[in-house]
Amino acid sequence: MNRNELFDRITNQIKAKLEEGVLPWRKSWKTGVPSNFITKNPYRGINFIMLLLNNYPSPYYLSFLQCKLKRGMLNKGAHGTQIIYYEVKVYPDRKDPEKLKNIPLLRYSTVFNLSQTSLYKPDTEEKAIILSCEEVISQMNPQPVIKNNIGHCYYAPVDDYISVPAINDFQSSGEYYSSLFHELIHWTGNEKRLNRLPARKDVNNTMSEELVAEIGSAYLCGLCGIESSVIDNQASYIASWLKGLNDDPMLFLNASVVAQKAVSFIIGNYETVNVPIN
Repeated sequence: MNRNELFDRITNQIKAKLEEGVLPWRKSWKTGVPSNFITKNPYRGINFIMLLLNNYPSPYYLSFLQCKLKRGMLNKGAHGTQIIYYEVKVYPDRKDPEKLKNIPLLRYSTVFNLSQTSLYKPDTEEKAIILSCEEVISQMNPQPVIKNNIGHCYYAPVDDYISVPAINDFQSSGEYYSSLFHELIHWTGNEKRLNRLPARKDVNNTMSEELVAEIGSAYLCGLCGIESSVIDNQASYIASWLKGLNDDPMLFLNASVVAQKAVSFIIGNYETVNVPIN
């Protein structure tokens, strides 16, 4: 399978879910965020979304070789999920043969959910929950300015602050932190930080930014084991993302990369983020 075929498959799977009115990143997180069984590192970027399209009882995945090394076997008829990663190759520089250049090459691999193998032990499996919500907020540097209101959640880029209702005004603390995480992803886009926020009149980029915030906040929710809150105007956003996919098949792939950068900015030097892509 070549690069275009792989991206087409990813795009078609996401489109199928959106056409059903389903946001693949909205999970209860009862099983935890998709993670590699061997390293326990969460999958990142588009791999995070691709594995969320599945519905397995375990958060853990591993390759056929990793399963074999653990002396396990795949269940009969098991079908894996393809993920992508970059393998860095060193080549001589064409302009200066004495210098070397690192060239990232796109690769793909097939992983299987742990429940598709003989290694699965549901009664003893640990949930892949890593951080607490307050831990995410308190360790941020710089610290965001967070204000309370009685209306709705938003990020004000000009004055550079986040406004959300007080935690007691939400139905649950999980809903509060989920909403706050969404605005924190927007906050990372300020010119003082990752410098990506679009102009207000740029409808397409605004749609993409909302997708980035959705994916990034879902990742943070997964790391903390809380459920994502329902997005306002969900049907409208789904329609815009479907149209965006028709115009740009790389929409979700690019948004997931940007979202991962935002998450890394928020979480900082946590080992769970600063690892090679699984």
